[in-house]
Amino acid sequence: MTGAYIQEKLRPNYCFGCGPDNPYGLQIHSLWEGDEVVCRWTPKDYMTGPPNFLYGGISASLIDCHSLNAAVAYANRQAGHDDVFDPDLFMVTGTMTIKYHKPVPMREVELRARIAKVEGRKYLVHTDLLSDGERCVSGEVLAIRIARMG
Repeated sequence: MTGAYIQEKLRPNYCFGCGPDNPYGLQIHSLWEGDEVVCRWTPKDYMTGPPNFLYGGISASLIDCHSLNAAVAYANRQAGHDDVFDPDLFMVTGTMTIKYHKPVPMREVELRARIAKVEGRKYLVHTDLLSDGERCVSGEVLAIRIARMG
């Protein structure tokens, strides 16, 4: 994985999940890897749910933000703005479905997002959260393009 992180192209960004300008957030870093957007991320000790496993809400937040970043990156790529993103191209979550397959160990995870379908302003994204190559959580996020406020 090489190049500038997707999140760096969206600054300023104070989002809890993906904002590089939020010192209290998850601080994810996503990049294109072929046709997928990939993120490798390691939880902090205080993010546990059941002993030795990641809190499920953090898994959902990771999938939500990683999926939206994948949709924004895809839309910018389609518009020819791969290197410098259009600041007016902005997305929010319309719906999100999460399926927990197995507990997520408290170690590095990998997120892999694929754009499944685009219809107008709607981008359907499928994302898997993996630990040691095994799918622990999967999500389907409907990202909706909106006009940026402010």
